[in-house]
Amino acid sequence: MILTVAFGKGGTGKTTTVQCLYHAARRQGFKCLAIDTDPQANLTAAFGASTNSRGCYEVITGKADAADVIQETEQGDIITAGLQMAKAENELAGIAGSDLALKAALQPISAQYDFIFIDTMPERTRLQVNSIIACDSVLLPMQANAFSIMGLYQMKDTINQIRNNPYLNPKLTVSGILLVKYNPRQNLARDLTEAIQAEAEAMNTVVFNTHIRQGVDIEKAQAMKQSIFDYAPRCNPAIDYANLFEELKGRL
Repeated sequence: MILTVAFGKGGTGKTTTVQCLYHAARRQGFKCLAIDTDPQANLTAAFGASTNSRGCYEVITGKADAADVIQETEQGDIITAGLQMAKAENELAGIAGSDLALKAALQPISAQYDFIFIDTMPERTRLQVNSIIACDSVLLPMQANAFSIMGLYQMKDTINQIRNNPYLNPKLTVSGILLVKYNPRQNLARDLTEAIQAEAEAMNTVVFNTHIRQGVDIEKAQAMKQSIFDYAPRCNPAIDYANLFEELKGRL
């Protein structure tokens, strides 16, 4: 199963969601691979991986096979966003069929893993589109605010375009919309949740019952290059992400 975590806006917890779902799966015995396609390389840093080695840039531009660039870290296997990742966008523009580059590159290794989790850029770019075309399902993390609603509209359009093209990913599903940094006590959050649920229905998906609460332990764990389940297993985000993984398994 290849799951891409994507959204059309920054600050919605994509990297955190990938990392936490990865570790929720791994601690249940699933074999997992993380892929960082964001030139900011936040997931790479959170895994304590090297940005100096070959990684996603070489894979997506056809300069290396995916199997040859996987880094084995204390947190697990990852294909990193290295120092050259920022050049990939321009290079892909000159390659015919470049939107399918990551999908093709992952085919030889996909059967080796139970879950492959892909982190993405916050804008609609060739890198983001590649990540969505390459996956079986996409998960959309967002906050319940007006700016995130705009990002959801953008993602709906991108996903529909990919689904409607028989050469891209017509079997693409949306596993669900995830509300992050959620505070049910805020009236605006409650009001916008209804609008988000309506959009979910239009996308033939759901808003996950699990909402991710805020907590400083996530950032502390990432700074220490640790899984949240090792660093602070009883904190609210750890509990929420463990519940999310159980809910996610039921939808895949």
